[in-house]
Amino acid sequence: MAEPILDYEAFFEGAKSALLEVDTLSTEEKRLTLEGERISKAIEAEKKNTNDRIAETTSKRLKEITSTYDKEIKKAEEFQKSLEAKREKAKNQKINERIADETKDLHEHIDATKTEIKNELKKSGIPGFCDSKMYYTFYFPHKFFDFVKIVLAVVAVFLAIPMLIYKLIPDHKPIYLPFICFAIVLLMGGLYIIIGNFTKAKHRDTLLKIRALRDVIDNDVKRIKLITRDINNDSADEKYDLSPYDKEIEDAKAKLQAINEKRAAAVNEFENSTKKIITDEIMANSKEKLDSLNNELEMTKQSLGSIASRRSEINLAISDKYESYLGRDFLQAEKIEALQKLISDKEAANISDAIDLYQKRQMDKK
Repeated sequence: MAEPILDYEAFFEGAKSALLEVDTLSTEEKRLTLEGERISKAIEAEKKNTNDRIAETTSKRLKEITSTYDKEIKKAEEFQKSLEAKREKAKNQKINERIADETKDLHEHIDATKTEIKNELKKSGIPGFCDSKMYYTFYFPHKFFDFVKIVLAVVAVFLAIPMLIYKLIPDHKPIYLPFICFAIVLLMGGLYIIIGNFTKAKHRDTLLKIRALRDVIDNDVKRIKLITRDINNDSADEKYDLSPYDKEIEDAKAKLQAINEKRAAAVNEFENSTKKIITDEIMANSKEKLDSLNNELEMTKQSLGSIASRRSEINLAISDKYESYLGRDFLQAEKIEALQKLISDKEAANISDAIDLYQKRQMDKK
């Protein structure tokens, strides 16, 4: 229950003192709140820096460990590849030797047949160009592809070449084309007949015999290609005696596997043991600073709690002791001083009169 005011001077001074203390406490409360936020951020920053150092250090140490093993693994892989390349080279050499051995008789037969052809040419006085695929294609055709080649040659000589010559003639006219074709036919046909008269007509039997010998060579070449293909397609390696190379390759694979296993073991040891030790060491280094910051934060929180409690207590006291007389609008030091002066100057007898007079003068100023 509100009591009558006996000493206005003491009342007003008490009100101003209480408001000043609330203002001081509010300022300090804001300062401590900001300080608490600063300390909290410093704690978070230190934790982040600690975690970053842990991540950076563990990553660097793990990389140092694995890089050494990775270098050895790369060397082992390259060595294994070199052994496999040597084995492949040796196998190819063995295959070539096998092909040479299994086709030896055919090659010798081809050489003997070629010698026989040369002797026939020399004995009959036949020019060397008669022993060619082109000659036998055009003068003694007897295979399917011989006739295909003849058709293509006719198209090229009697169609493509005349058209090319026609296009190359400056200011060419269509009338030129028949003459060009006639000239090509006369030239190429005459050349064909002349060569035929000096070779085919004189040495027909000998050239037919040579054609038969050339067919024998073609058959031998086909047999060589067939044997070579079968040998190359033979996947069995036992006959090539590659066991020494296989032993070296198996040893290299075992060495490579051993290095990989050691690497995995080293990584596992690091992840399960060394990493924890490094983490504990770095956290221990930052523990003192974090403990200091946490203690500082705790003290700040305690001070903040105490000040907030005191401010709340004074606010309640102001509400109980002064607000009921002055009203919330006059709970300001400047207005309280104005009311105090009105009463002390005898212009107002009590607080209500002082408030009415103050408000009236404020209205008059407007």
